[in-house]
Amino acid sequence: MYTHKARVLAALRGELVDRLPFVPRLDLWYLANATSATLPKQHAGRAMNEIARAEGWALHHRFCDNQLDPAFQPQYLHRGINVFYSRDTVFDVVLPKDVEVKVQRAGARTRVEYHTPLGMVSAATHYDVDSQRHGITIPALVEHLIKTPEDYAPAGYLFEHMDVVPSFERFKRWSSEEMREDGVPIAIGSFDASPFHFIQRDLSNPTQFFIHYKDHHARMRGLAERIAPVLDKQLRILSESPAEVVWWGANFDDMLTYPPYFAQEIQPWIRKAADLLGAAGKLVLCHTDGENRGLMDLIRDSGMHVAESFCPAPMTKVTLAEYYRRLSPKLTLFGGIPSTLVLPGTSEADFEAYMDELFRAVAPGRRIVLGVADEVPPQVVFSRLQRIAERVEREGRLPLRAGAFRPAPAASAAAKPSAAAATSHDQFELVRKDVFRGKHVDIKAHVKELLDRGVRASDILEQGLIAAITVVGDRMAAGEAFIPEVLLAARAMTVAVGLLEPHLAASGERQRGKILIGTVTGDMHDIGKNLVVTMLRGVGFEVRDLGVNVARDKFYQEVAEFKPDVLGLSALLTTTMMEMKAIIQGLEEHSMHGRCKVMVGGAPVSAQFASQIGADGYAQNAVEAVKLAQRLTAARAAVAP
Repeated sequence: MYTHKARVLAALRGELVDRLPFVPRLDLWYLANATSATLPKQHAGRAMNEIARAEGWALHHRFCDNQLDPAFQPQYLHRGINVFYSRDTVFDVVLPKDVEVKVQRAGARTRVEYHTPLGMVSAATHYDVDSQRHGITIPALVEHLIKTPEDYAPAGYLFEHMDVVPSFERFKRWSSEEMREDGVPIAIGSFDASPFHFIQRDLSNPTQFFIHYKDHHARMRGLAERIAPVLDKQLRILSESPAEVVWWGANFDDMLTYPPYFAQEIQPWIRKAADLLGAAGKLVLCHTDGENRGLMDLIRDSGMHVAESFCPAPMTKVTLAEYYRRLSPKLTLFGGIPSTLVLPGTSEADFEAYMDELFRAVAPGRRIVLGVADEVPPQVVFSRLQRIAERVEREGRLPLRAGAFRPAPAASAAAKPSAAAATSHDQFELVRKDVFRGKHVDIKAHVKELLDRGVRASDILEQGLIAAITVVGDRMAAGEAFIPEVLLAARAMTVAVGLLEPHLAASGERQRGKILIGTVTGDMHDIGKNLVVTMLRGVGFEVRDLGVNVARDKFYQEVAEFKPDVLGLSALLTTTMMEMKAIIQGLEEHSMHGRCKVMVGGAPVSAQFASQIGADGYAQNAVEAVKLAQRLTAARAAVAP
């Protein structure tokens, strides 16, 4: 008779156990609903682990705490340099003695300055009751440590002179007193799998990172070299710790941690971690939540033992069957149930159909631990978690009977350049090449040359810039170009549009419409939104960007003041996507929805979800967002009095 711990640990090691383990990660859901007093009636007043035990579910690691409690705030003070403590960390970080730390707190915002002999760097975080109600697990970064090239030297000093020391007692208490035999205690090593990933994920603004990676690569590599010894020390301590499973690296995505970058800057460190920790008898678990189609072979061959929180279709492009077929021969999969599946927007019929397919897709059931990817969302239909557990108990006995895999969807054909873009030796060829290659300096001279020759600014915009960025966007949609390339192309386009602006304004040819855009409250992600903003401005829209974590009332106020043709709402988290519905309902209540169209986008969002919440359209990527904005503004213009 297996205990939960024994069953899950055996499955993670690749053994065929008695039945599929089911391990729903509840901490985000619990934090949000306990804060809002909306726990299911039968579980009101219970602690998180008590709820899991009452339902008979295995315990996942509990990462987050009530950060509104002042007792926990010091543990997250240095979140801006990726230093924080929870029950599952096994080391402490010691800052250099000659670095003065100054802390400024103002409401929900905490700013920390690090005064080093080479200069000062600072970071700021935000966390409030709304964050907790949305289930946000750690303070959001609102000011990153690396802002300009001058920040690399003091940041390098800070990391080069810090130390890492063992601290096993937290983990031991948590393991023996809280988890016991009801789950596998996972030690948090690092959310960042490598030094470059550290800079990308925690020290830089996501959009700015890719610009610096190209423009200031030598300085960034110098900082990475100073971070490397810190990660090496962490790995040595983890290898000596009492943990049997170690979390190393999080949030891999084939657009952000795109394949060539992943292969060069991330995969070698995962292999290093797997070799060192594997030799000590430990399993390396990577939090692979994201779009992984372009990374499948790299993940498979990285050496990681467990791909945790893997998220299949319909939230991503990879089916559950393809994940299992391609990865399970070499590593264990942990997750597999998209969080949208347990949200109200998915019908009961679709939920049951997915569960029917699940038991066929993962036959015979070796190397699979079921969980909700990324986590159980705050708005979950709780009965569906219970239903998953019931079906696993009834139908998840191993080995599962083999069933036919669904064929993987055919890769989209390579996007073909438009006729204009494909024509060689035409007057717009150099401008298009500048966009393709992200040549933001060279494009100035080429645009000026065309203007000096009397070429109309609108033709340069349409046949040169827009034609080129459309090809780039189509290549991104086909998986042939990645966000860094698109960002650099968009930067070049923005520079060119800046030169064309006076000519377009003088001719009156550039009046496409007004767009108001922002990331909804509780969500601090902005890289996708920023790309959309850049491209919308590039093709001639007047755009007002409200930034991230935008409150509902702010949207209403700006709609009334700015009078946009289109309101764009962005969300990257399943925990915040329902805020879109609330905003649209609020527009109706304020009699504002008729004043503008609403388009939505973001990783967890779909066309079906957009329709369900009353949005006027959904865009899968930045290029589609531009096309959608053009259609929506044209529709409004057609009915305008």
